[in-house]
Amino acid sequence: MRIPVTFPLFLLTLTLATPALAQNRPAPTGNPERAARHAKFKELLTGSRLVGFFTTEGQKGPAKRDSYTIKKVVKLKGDKWRIQASVEYRKIPITVPIIVDVRWAGDTPMIQITKLNIPLLGTFTARVLFYDGQYAGMWSGDDHGGQMYGRVVPADEGKGDQGPKKQVNWPSFRGKNAEGNGDGSKTPVKWNVETGENVRWKTRVPGLSHSSPVIWGDRIYLTSAVKEGDDDPKLKVGRYGSIASVDDDTPHEMQVLCVDKKTGKILWTKTAWKGVPKIKRHPKGTHAASTPATDGKYVVAFFGSEGLYCYDTAGTLVWQKDLGVLDSGYFKVPTAQWGFASSPIIHAGRVIVQCDVQGDNSFLAVYEIATGKQVWRTPRDEVPTWGSPTVHEGQVIVNGWKNIGGYDLATGKQVWKVRGGGDIPVPTPIVAHDLIFITNAHGRSAPILAISTKAKGEFSMTAEESPHMVWSKSRRGNYMQTPLVYGDYLYCCNGIGALTCIDAKTGEQIYRERIPGGGAGFTGSGVAADGKLYFPGEDGEIHVIEAGRDFNPLAVNGLGEECLSTPAVSEGALFFRARRHLFAVGLTK
Repeated sequence: MRIPVTFPLFLLTLTLATPALAQNRPAPTGNPERAARHAKFKELLTGSRLVGFFTTEGQKGPAKRDSYTIKKVVKLKGDKWRIQASVEYRKIPITVPIIVDVRWAGDTPMIQITKLNIPLLGTFTARVLFYDGQYAGMWSGDDHGGQMYGRVVPADEGKGDQGPKKQVNWPSFRGKNAEGNGDGSKTPVKWNVETGENVRWKTRVPGLSHSSPVIWGDRIYLTSAVKEGDDDPKLKVGRYGSIASVDDDTPHEMQVLCVDKKTGKILWTKTAWKGVPKIKRHPKGTHAASTPATDGKYVVAFFGSEGLYCYDTAGTLVWQKDLGVLDSGYFKVPTAQWGFASSPIIHAGRVIVQCDVQGDNSFLAVYEIATGKQVWRTPRDEVPTWGSPTVHEGQVIVNGWKNIGGYDLATGKQVWKVRGGGDIPVPTPIVAHDLIFITNAHGRSAPILAISTKAKGEFSMTAEESPHMVWSKSRRGNYMQTPLVYGDYLYCCNGIGALTCIDAKTGEQIYRERIPGGGAGFTGSGVAADGKLYFPGEDGEIHVIEAGRDFNPLAVNGLGEECLSTPAVSEGALFFRARRHLFAVGLTK
């Protein structure tokens, strides 16, 4: 009698046939290129979920859905790897260590098993390729077998169909990888703060901050700078050209707060630092401009010169680091101090910070999130910038003026570089359609760049001069706002509310229109959800635009107070950090 074997059960039984290999220890490699390749494969699979389909030869009907979680991946000796997987057999989750061979075709890993005899079950063969976040392969066992294919996604995603997933976690500035995509639930077109229509709650938050909320599960984390003896510090919004700093020697408390996502109740508040800030702020700025980051276990908050802090989700301080005086301001006028704003990100158990400041002190650094231990620190020849890093396929990607580039996540070595553009870079890089999108402005240039994710070396901003620059535009880039890719289109909303829609793959401009009623200016970046684009104006007016080829404004909804931060989206609700309150906006009927 032959026992029916599905692909998940096949994986489960591999561990029965290789007990001795489970004792192998990780083996270091002396080849830096090979080590980087291995690190990238480990990063792809650790903490991931394989979501897709499998077939069995001769079966009738469509392929069957398949999903299982990979908790950890460890390199052993030779070609052997240990994969700690959680598979579901007959609705029972089982965690097993699976020992496999991994072979390489250039940069493409392939899990390989050949005629492996498993007592009672038979002999099995498998080949599974992984590339660009996807997997595909075959498996066979005696007189039966089939194919498998699907996507590799973070472990907290991909638990269902292949359509839009409900966005629950929003772990850092503008969500995962700064994508700004809150799809998966219905979101409102209209709301009214005064009547309460589609406003789930609003909570008074002390202090002044332009950092954005971040979300994990049912908890929201945010930061604030609370001025001693002044619950309503001055904030000058609107379009003006002053470079002056706010002359203020009053002590401030740099606070980290945790809020219940469902009710808006503040669960805990921690003071990370107290004293007179070392660097002054811009009249439109705050001393808490860096968005925190969380991975559901830790919360990391960055207050520039006042330090980098890591808490657990209960609010207990795990570690802190003094990174020195981080003076961000106008490089041509060093006395014009504007305040630090680059946000930390968390990736695969590491904290990444970009610190481009005055003088010769700019750097990019990575720390272990559990201990704060420095993994690497790479100096950067760069003027002050305010954007945050983005991680994609083993690279840390950063904006800049002297040095737009990508760095190897494992070593800190620079992989590619572009020079030029606007000399006050603020937007964060984003990745979509195998392209890196970077924009900046100020001075004589305001480019929009679409760079290949496979770029290497130093190259020109002009697409005609470099194969790595897939397309570029010399004008109409954003000064403050991070651009947004939603579907096939790249949206760039600048400070005066001019919204440009571009075909993300080709660079073709679809439209350029002025958002009606946006005269106060725009600083916060837009987000997308449920087929709609949400752009926050500095005056607290939130502009809702239909996504797509046609420019179609849908609504303008006021918060009743200034808003210079970027919203977060979770389970159909939009969370706006305005001047005095945190708002939760979502369908209430």
